[in-house]
Amino acid sequence: MKLKLVYHSLNRIIKIGLFSSALFGYGIIASLIHDASTSRLITIPYRFVILIVSILVILFNINLKSINDNRQLLPKISVLLIFIFSYSFRLFFDIGYNNFLTRESSEYLLNWFCICLVPGIAFLFLDLKYSKKYLYLTWIFLAISSILALPLIAQAQISKVFTEQGRLAGEALNPISLGHQGGSLLLISLYVLLNRETSKNGITKILYIFSLALGLSLLIFAGSRGPIIAIIVCVCLLVISLQYQGVNTFKIFSIFVTAILFANITLSFALDTGSSLVERFTSLLNGGDFSYSQFIQRPELYQKASDLIAEYPIFGYGLEVPNLGYPHNLILEAFLSTGFLGGSLFLIMYIYAAIKAICITLAKNNLWNWLGLLYIQYAIGSMFSGNLYASSTFWYLLFAILGFKNTNKFVDKKHSHAKLSVN
Repeated sequence: MKLKLVYHSLNRIIKIGLFSSALFGYGIIASLIHDASTSRLITIPYRFVILIVSILVILFNINLKSINDNRQLLPKISVLLIFIFSYSFRLFFDIGYNNFLTRESSEYLLNWFCICLVPGIAFLFLDLKYSKKYLYLTWIFLAISSILALPLIAQAQISKVFTEQGRLAGEALNPISLGHQGGSLLLISLYVLLNRETSKNGITKILYIFSLALGLSLLIFAGSRGPIIAIIVCVCLLVISLQYQGVNTFKIFSIFVTAILFANITLSFALDTGSSLVERFTSLLNGGDFSYSQFIQRPELYQKASDLIAEYPIFGYGLEVPNLGYPHNLILEAFLSTGFLGGSLFLIMYIYAAIKAICITLAKNNLWNWLGLLYIQYAIGSMFSGNLYASSTFWYLLFAILGFKNTNKFVDKKHSHAKLSVN
């Protein structure tokens, strides 16, 4: 009996640790890298540990009982499995027969199978009874990684990326990833401050307010449009969710007014430092991309990808647009790589998970509202950047949302007995 209890406790600890470290541990690792040429010496051990722990979680949790308990899940992930098979076939085919790929073959294989898929499968086995442990450990990982990224703001004016593009970045953390990291910290901090019964200890509240301000600062200095648009949508969803929770309106108003005032101050400081954030957003009104960018412009990428999809509608053209790389939009990339059928399957899966995530977010007194918010953030972000074979955070959250079941069992019973099923 004691051995069984130890086994279950160890299994739970590993799953909770894997969740936070796989999603947001890279930010901590990236802060240790001061020379991009040696980044793999640090990142490979981290990825290897995540892979091994993920395999352990899968082995610990796949048994006859889990198969019976999750039998209802199989029809819902069948679309996902078919798409994964189709995309994997395309990946192997392009590596073997096409010469237009922009990276080494090993990068596609390692990213897709070892970094995205295997850990993603482990995310099907969340221990849903321990939402608070998942939540607070996630906040800790985000807070640590963001604090470690804070010196980048002080050094912005001597950063090559910031001086050339007006966007904050590290040696191993690009502006988009940094923006999403700050945005996730902002979201989690807001959620804890407004929607949870946090400690009445003033120091604790000050920590969450500080982390909110830190996340907002990184989001603004990163200067990436995708993360900002995603966070705006998620904050709107959070406000709607708070209305269902019956949170004090004055409390919501005061926090948001404070955040907006701080955002204005931070934005002014960022613009004085050399940020291109405003120019990047105003460029959208002109139908083009930011003119100072050294990268291929999004409209051109989207147009070329769309042309190839129209020319090869059945099986798709390939993983990437020739000489340009991936199209920076996961839905376009799904149609580009797997054709109309595969792209349609991905779109169905994407929309279904988004609807389910919104239901989780809006479910009254649900202890997992924040998980729905995180998925929506990265699902929106994937429409502006990222690629299918390496968007690990998106895949982890997608698996977590698809595997989430019986929402009504995980409501805050202190406040409500309302039930909302999103299966």
